[in-house]
Amino acid sequence: MRAIARRSGRVTAALVFFLAATTLHAHHSFGMFDRTKEEVLRGDVVRWAFNSPHTIMYIRDAKGTVWGFEGAAPPAVIERTPKVDGFTFKPGDKVTMVHCPLRDGRSGGAIGIVITADGTWYSPNDGGCGPNVANWRKWIEAGYTSRAQAEAAAKK
Repeated sequence: MRAIARRSGRVTAALVFFLAATTLHAHHSFGMFDRTKEEVLRGDVVRWAFNSPHTIMYIRDAKGTVWGFEGAAPPAVIERTPKVDGFTFKPGDKVTMVHCPLRDGRSGGAIGIVITADGTWYSPNDGGCGPNVANWRKWIEAGYTSRAQAEAAAKK
């Protein structure tokens, strides 16, 4: 009877470990974001959620569509320069965002860079989108709205 109980305990422990590992791995997958694409969206902040496990920004574009974007966890961004916290972005703030879109085409993606109306560049991003800030500084100034557009222009 004790042997069966020990065996059951081991099987249960292995099952719990497997399920926990699968859940943790799934949470940290960036597979839903197309990291080969970087696009620009301009609009007004609807909400900036500075919550764990990820920050979330909602932006309303000029057509009235509300987009949702996932960023890094608060502990990962509070030490960045410039400082990012729960009060950095407020409803109504005009922003330009470089993001990696969702693969399924819905209105959203992963935060790359957020540029506020005063010209401040923030990077509340994580592994879901990691744009090259130096390139984007030139591309935004030139009026490009995607990395593909900027790279195609460079080939001409």
